[in-house]
Amino acid sequence: MIRKTAFITGGSGGIGRACAIKFAQTGYNIATTYLTGSTENLKLQCEKLGVEFESYKMDLRDENCVKQTFDKVFKRFDYVDAVVCNAGTADKEMLFADVPQKNIDNLLNTNLRGTIICNQEAFRRFLKQKHGNIVNISSIFGINGGPCEAVYSATKGGIIALTKALAVEGAPFKIRVNAVAPGYIDTKMTAHFSEEEKAHAISMTPLARIGQGQDVADAVFFLANDSSSFITGEILTVSGGVLRF
Repeated sequence: MIRKTAFITGGSGGIGRACAIKFAQTGYNIATTYLTGSTENLKLQCEKLGVEFESYKMDLRDENCVKQTFDKVFKRFDYVDAVVCNAGTADKEMLFADVPQKNIDNLLNTNLRGTIICNQEAFRRFLKQKHGNIVNISSIFGINGGPCEAVYSATKGGIIALTKALAVEGAPFKIRVNAVAPGYIDTKMTAHFSEEEKAHAISMTPLARIGQGQDVADAVFFLANDSSSFITGEILTVSGGVLRF
């Protein structure tokens, strides 16, 4: 039997790492990417679980780099069944009127354009397979918006629209496309929050705790495997019950 492979972008981050471990625990080979940080420890953990692991340096802002990475992954592994578009970036909170153009460009090119390119590369290959699962990582800010996070919210909202459109296009070819919209999750991206900000987030969350990467990984894995075979075009919120901070 050919072992399935999950290709997860952004494996050096908290959510990407948790997703890779979740898939590896269930027998998937793992391909992942990084731009900064390291995936060496993740490699050791996945290989201890008896699966194959490869990582690739990839910059979402570089279209050729993205295409070349997808070529490498689909050549290296026999059966890529799931692509999780997780890699992205955030910016410090500031009034929209004060956001520099370079910050806007970086968020748009990384989060939205980069995710679009990844989806397109996955979609092209899944069309040939006549099967595949794409899971995009959005945010609750992509649903309701976040004050002082206007551009980030716009990129994550764009990912939701992309997900819904591709789900319809992909359905006749047995390609499912879904997204997960996390709330406050304890990752490097939120490490700069003060204790006061963390306490506020918990107070706003009905389940009264901060989310962990594992919480998101469980949702991603559900959407990427046959347990959700009749689900496509959905946005699964993983926020402890809160939609707006």
